[in-house]
Amino acid sequence: MEQQQRAELEALRLQKARLERDVERLLTLDQLTGLYNRTAFINRVDAALKARKEDAPQSALIEFSVSGLPRVSGALGRHAADYLLSSLAARLNHIATDDQFCCRLDYKSFALFMLEISDPLAALTLAKNTLKKLSEPVDWVDRKVSVEVAAGVALSSKTENDAESLLVHAGLACRSAGERGGPGYAFFNPALAEATRRRADVVVALQDALDHQHLALHYQPFFDCNTGELAGFEALMRLNHPRMGTISPVEFIPAAESAGLIGKLGGWALAEACRIAANWPQDIVVSVNVSPEQFLDGSLMTDVHNALELSTLPAYRLEIEVTESTMMGDMEMVHPQVQGLRDMGCAIVLDDFGTGYSSLSYLWKFPFTKMKIDRSFVQAAEDQPKVRGMIGAIMDLSRNLGLKVTAEGIETPMQAAMMQGYHCNYIQGYLTGRPVPATDVAAIIMKRFAEKLRPQASVTTLELPAQRRLAD
Repeated sequence: MEQQQRAELEALRLQKARLERDVERLLTLDQLTGLYNRTAFINRVDAALKARKEDAPQSALIEFSVSGLPRVSGALGRHAADYLLSSLAARLNHIATDDQFCCRLDYKSFALFMLEISDPLAALTLAKNTLKKLSEPVDWVDRKVSVEVAAGVALSSKTENDAESLLVHAGLACRSAGERGGPGYAFFNPALAEATRRRADVVVALQDALDHQHLALHYQPFFDCNTGELAGFEALMRLNHPRMGTISPVEFIPAAESAGLIGKLGGWALAEACRIAANWPQDIVVSVNVSPEQFLDGSLMTDVHNALELSTLPAYRLEIEVTESTMMGDMEMVHPQVQGLRDMGCAIVLDDFGTGYSSLSYLWKFPFTKMKIDRSFVQAAEDQPKVRGMIGAIMDLSRNLGLKVTAEGIETPMQAAMMQGYHCNYIQGYLTGRPVPATDVAAIIMKRFAEKLRPQASVTTLELPAQRRLAD
């Protein structure tokens, strides 16, 4: 009897031990990949850092971010994306040596910690080699599946010597590597943290601007290149915040896109531009830039329809400007919307032609009515024969496709005369007019209406304001 009781107690002890191990595994390991989870990883990194001697070599933490998982899930199912993540985790775990350990941070990110590195180059070499392995295709059923991976490297210091700080810094470096293109990896530096704080401040300013109407549109005129007649205005968003001052669109547009605010900004810009343009003469159009994100969130068609309906502006007087990157994104989602805008009666303008992918296929697939030659071509053409040849080729291509052409960035009479020689349709730039507030548009319209009455007026014979050579 006593022996049976001892056996039962031993069985209970073993069962308890197994349960404790199971609980420990649930608390420390990611259930999909078997790697440490975020909490356990942070605890182990902090413990390792605290146990180091003061004169020990630096430690390094590398974050790896996987992009393209939604595409895999959409095409092959969530189980395929899970298998892909498990495969990447196995590769990462195989790379890690005995003095390194790794974890799954979240749905699409992993981390690898090195307690001691000989020098920063060693961390960089590990990041590059690991990126190469993680970027190799994974076999799934009868196909190979690929994703893109970016890496950010953070090094310990006397002031930044804890897991959370290293993770924040590695994450900032990883996002920087993913956004800028290039080799796919980056070191953390203090400028990244400052840029992140600045972007967060800009996002707050944008939300405040939307709530309290600190946004404004300025309007830059463009003219018929041969007659000098005013053809229309491009609406350009401006943000003058009471606390932060003037914030450039180059800064606040990307911030709005990353924060999910671009739809609200774009909808407001369309409504405001149409409202103002409705008061102009019937032959003058307004051109509004739209972001790729506006196509992706599905709000663009509704925003355009509402803007036209509320303002009573005829659709033919609204030009929608899109970039090459928009065309080369999710074509199946973008194309029906572009066609819908064209069917609505709006003109579709391909902006900054020649600076993006410049694939010829979308030129006939999408219903463009006009293309804009980027200012970089115009400004380089004065002393670069090859660039002049490229502009000539663009003009020939546009004529064959039945597209009008606007040359941007015109700053000198020589540039205006050059584009007139190419039989360009329209010119736009500081030579013929800077962006102005809506209250100043009427003066431009009246001035150009008077000049249009002159016999044989042209863009080169009209009196043009002296302007400094500046980029728009």
